[in-house]
Amino acid sequence: MIDDPEKWNDINELRKANPNLGVSVSVDYLLEEIAVAEQSLSKKAEFLTKYCNVKQNSSQAWLNTVDVAKCFNGQPLYFEDFTRCYAVAGLDLSQTTDLTAAVCIVQKDGKNHVFAHFWIPAEKIDEATARDGVPYRAFVARGFLSPSGENFVNYEDVAGWFKALIEKYKIYALKVGYDRYSATYLVQELAGYGFQMDDVYQGENLTPVINEVDGMIRDGAFECGDNDLLKIHMLNSALKLNAETNRKKLIKISQTQRIDGMAAFLDAMTVRQKWWNEIGGQLANAKR
Repeated sequence: MIDDPEKWNDINELRKANPNLGVSVSVDYLLEEIAVAEQSLSKKAEFLTKYCNVKQNSSQAWLNTVDVAKCFNGQPLYFEDFTRCYAVAGLDLSQTTDLTAAVCIVQKDGKNHVFAHFWIPAEKIDEATARDGVPYRAFVARGFLSPSGENFVNYEDVAGWFKALIEKYKIYALKVGYDRYSATYLVQELAGYGFQMDDVYQGENLTPVINEVDGMIRDGAFECGDNDLLKIHMLNSALKLNAETNRKKLIKISQTQRIDGMAAFLDAMTVRQKWWNEIGGQLANAKR
């Protein structure tokens, strides 16, 4: 193990944890790994485990503010600008006190445009505002959050949002990823309507998807417009690393913070990655 974790990117410090440096592992290779780790909090955590022998079983903040800012240009996104486009979507349903989130991702003109919408029980808005420190009524006014039901989200409202993608905007979500603990009747309703539903388990199995999303975010491949509620959920996201397997899963930085939007985002990106060979050509929307 290195003596000083603060010097994790100092090649001389790293020699203490890598006695084979310069033999089976070249200095140039390790310098390249350092350069990658310096650009990402999650990659840094992996580096600390792999090359410094510093265990990282506790949660690590996933995305930094600079990288997240690349995804938000401050200009609204409009479904009308993507009529007759193909997309993927994700759905994360709430427990009683949580938000329900839906995400639709449309690739066009070299960017993946991310639409996110949230629902919250009407009677829970003020309680959630005090608990989470988030001005939910302001997000209702801006159109990113809808009151739904009284003490539980009315999932007919969620189904209506998905149906409007097709009926109102002619946007075709080819696959919809949903967390496997979602309300069965809502999933059945959407499947009955014609959506291709695919259940997603939010565990370490999503490591390849998390890695892909991490790189795409740092490359500025997503455009989320001015949806500051989704931005909050991105910044609330952390990764729990398994030091033995180097796999990771999405968690909250703290129990009082919400990441439902990021969970729905990952659900959408999971079905995108899983079914890319079958639907990737359509998702490019090259002639639309």
